[in-house]
Amino acid sequence: MQLLLTTSHSFLLLNTINGELHLLHRGRGLYYGIARHGDKLYVAARNRLVSSNVAQKDEHGEILIFDRALQPCGTLDAPFPLRDLHEIAWHDGKLWVTCSFDNMIAIFDGEHWERWYPLGVSEGEPSDVNHFNSFMFDPDRIWILAHNHGDSELLAYTLATRELAQRMAMGRCGHNIWRENGQILSCSSLEGKLLGEHGLSIETGGFPRGVAFDSDTRCVGISELAERDIRDLTTGKVMVFDKNWKLRNEISLPGEGLILDLMPLPQGFGVSGEKKSAWSKLAGFFR
Repeated sequence: MQLLLTTSHSFLLLNTINGELHLLHRGRGLYYGIARHGDKLYVAARNRLVSSNVAQKDEHGEILIFDRALQPCGTLDAPFPLRDLHEIAWHDGKLWVTCSFDNMIAIFDGEHWERWYPLGVSEGEPSDVNHFNSFMFDPDRIWILAHNHGDSELLAYTLATRELAQRMAMGRCGHNIWRENGQILSCSSLEGKLLGEHGLSIETGGFPRGVAFDSDTRCVGISELAERDIRDLTTGKVMVFDKNWKLRNEISLPGEGLILDLMPLPQGFGVSGEKKSAWSKLAGFFR
């Protein structure tokens, strides 16, 4: 699989078969959510590391835009601070952006930005009560993962009215939501496992966050468990499974810090031959 991924320091392209790694962007970390809309890719960049001296309340993130050749071609900036950016997603012509510091979802319709507080506005700072960090869309609903700094839950809202329609307990310090074989799954990051609503449990170890699939491969990002001030200095890895969750290999990323989001490279996107030589290396590769 050709895999896009974001880390504490970089936006990267990884070949999960041979471990070849290409640097696409660096210097605006932490990088987080990745989304595709038309012929562009969108990547959330916090402009601040976990270990930064910049206070989280002063963070001002942005959305970087990349073309089909994976070259930067613009940015999106909101009229209010985008703080503690996590997953982003395009749905029905709108960009949805998790802003965990403010317990808020930012929504961009192509012209205007809106702030949505799914569980109401929190009083005072820090206002990060539920740590909203992930989305999943159904035809008439949006699912939002509330990490809750502990016991996590999935919240389903109607897209038409944004009324809360369902809530479901799922894991601890959770990230990511997806559906397969008739059940909803999520990463129970603090427990080092993937969980399904009907009892599926897959041990990964570490801190799983970021999941990507193609027809026969599943990839999960794994960060090291570490104290906050050294998380940017750690070595994460990508675990590569077959479609039945049998481990094929692991690919380590020394010095990249946290692994934050994964996405299969969309068809029609890629680094051109002359640009591949700009920066590439082999990641640590273990079978």
